[in-house]
Amino acid sequence: MRNRKKGFTLIELLAVIVILAVIALIATVSIISIINRAEKGALEDSAYGIIEAGNVFYIDHVLPGGSEESSERINFEIIGRKFVNVKNKEEALAFKGSMPKTGKLQINANGDTAIAICSNKYCACKTVSETRVTVQKEDCEIDEETGKIGTKKDTTPVGTVISYMSGSNAPDGYLSCDGSVYNISDYPKLAESFKDGFGKYNYYGGDGTTTFAVPDLRGEFLRGTGTASRNTGTGGNVGIHQEATSFPSGYGTSGNSAHLFLPYNPNYMYGPKNYDNISSDSTKTSVFKYDVIEDQTYRGNVGMITTRPTNTAVLYCIKY
Repeated sequence: MRNRKKGFTLIELLAVIVILAVIALIATVSIISIINRAEKGALEDSAYGIIEAGNVFYIDHVLPGGSEESSERINFEIIGRKFVNVKNKEEALAFKGSMPKTGKLQINANGDTAIAICSNKYCACKTVSETRVTVQKEDCEIDEETGKIGTKKDTTPVGTVISYMSGSNAPDGYLSCDGSVYNISDYPKLAESFKDGFGKYNYYGGDGTTTFAVPDLRGEFLRGTGTASRNTGTGGNVGIHQEATSFPSGYGTSGNSAHLFLPYNPNYMYGPKNYDNISSDSTKTSVFKYDVIEDQTYRGNVGMITTRPTNTAVLYCIKY
């Protein structure tokens, strides 16, 4: 009788690997589920702790003699890692549980409470008419007029551009203003806002049928549209790009001097001057003022010169 070889065959080894992978996957899912339940439970416990602290505040501050707050709702909100009275920030709730990421508590004239607090993943909510807290994944907020709980809404208008300084990626609900092309079907509201404002989807790029592009604001300064009443600045229409201001040929420097020089003009003699509409001909003008010193003899050519203020880079993002 032949002896069986010791060890695993390749098929047996692969089978063991697959079994171990399945076990690891099941274990991972179980661990994540345990973590999520723990986070939900901790948030729920914090919600009840905050409600209890709110009831204590109502008993201590409103019931005795009836304060001026007794006829209106009292709102508490997380400010600076404290749950404080919105009207009197010196009054803070001391409660059992961990501090949520964001949250509000409302106490009405009868002492009934509404709460909406959120952690990184979940929100715990309760209206004034409910007795139990509900933990959910959706953001929630309190209607200050009714005490009812509703889904938190972002009221930022589509097409709003913000300056973002927390990394190189746009935050949720925004796209980086880098000229990228997207499918209209993926961001219909933003694409439609371009069509409404400019008459076409592809004002900034794309084919205008199935794709559109966001504006490319990399390395750009933004300016206000229209002509200001207090100065001579002008911004043109929304979305219009303007090239940098430049001096035409015929301007130069002398030695180590940083002055800019205009061609000789007999009407002005030496000394600093403020000039508008610096140009080499009647068709090319500048919209800025420059301090210059005239020189009757020097005619050096420095090519293009632009002005740049001290600045810090930001990531321009557009709401979709």
